[in-house]
Amino acid sequence: MMIRQLAAAALPILLAAVPASATLDPSLADPPEMEELMRKTDNYTFEYRYPKSLARDSRLSDYLDQDSEKEYTKFSTEADRDHADTAAITENGPRLLAYDYQVHWSEEADIPAFISLTQHWYGFYGGAHGIHGTKSWIWDKSNKTMVEPLTLFRSAEAFNQALQIEFCEQLNDQRAEKRGQPVATDSDDSFDKCITPSEHAIILGSTTVDSFDIIKINVGPYAAGPYVEGDYEIDLSVTKAIMASLKPAYRKYFAVKR
Repeated sequence: MMIRQLAAAALPILLAAVPASATLDPSLADPPEMEELMRKTDNYTFEYRYPKSLARDSRLSDYLDQDSEKEYTKFSTEADRDHADTAAITENGPRLLAYDYQVHWSEEADIPAFISLTQHWYGFYGGAHGIHGTKSWIWDKSNKTMVEPLTLFRSAEAFNQALQIEFCEQLNDQRAEKRGQPVATDSDDSFDKCITPSEHAIILGSTTVDSFDIIKINVGPYAAGPYVEGDYEIDLSVTKAIMASLKPAYRKYFAVKR
C-alpha cells in the first residue's frame, strides 16, 4: 500500500508543521517533493517521509512503503500501551506527554549499481528532550535489496584502519570549533577521545555519476560530545587505503577522489 493511500486512512492526518527544534530535514533552497505518512492521536504523532523521486525504482518505493507500515505499527502500539499503562496507574493524575516519532529519508548519491540513502530519525518519549540519529543504507539495484555500507568492506577493522587518523583529526578540529578551544591530547574525558568510525553512520557519496568517491561519517548525540554539541559529520575523500579496505568485488564501484 502506498504512503499516500495510508495517509487517507481512518486515523487523523497530522497537518501542523513540525516544530523547528524537531525538524530532521536539512535546510534546502529547493526541497524535493515527498511521499509522506503523517498521523496524530492524543497519544502520539507519527511522520514518515521519503523523496518521491525514489519511485523511479518501484521496488525501492515498495520497500519504503512497507517499512513505513512496520514503523507505524510498532511505534503506535508501544505509544498506546505506555499511555494506557500510565493512565491505569495514575487514574485521574497527569497523563503522559504525547510521543513523537519521525523518519525522514534523503538521497545521497545515485550511481549505476547503487542508490545511497540516509535515514534521519527523531523520537520523543517523555523526558527533558527528544533524541535523534542517522542511519545509512545503499539500495542494490540489481538484487533489489537494502544493504549496510559497511558490508562492502573487508571488515570493520580494515575500514577503521584506512581512515581512522584523518577521521580523528577532523573530529577534533570540529570539537575545537564548537568548544572554542583545542581538545587536550592527554585528556581522560570520553568526549575528548577519538571514537570508532565504523560504529556510526557511514554515508557513501559521489561527485560523479559513476562511482562513490566520498565517505561521510555521521556521529550522533553523546557519541563524541555532550547533547548540546549536536551531530558531527566528518567528510572524507576515498583514498587508495580506503580502496584497499573494500572487498574486491566492490572496488569497481568506488574511485579515488581527484
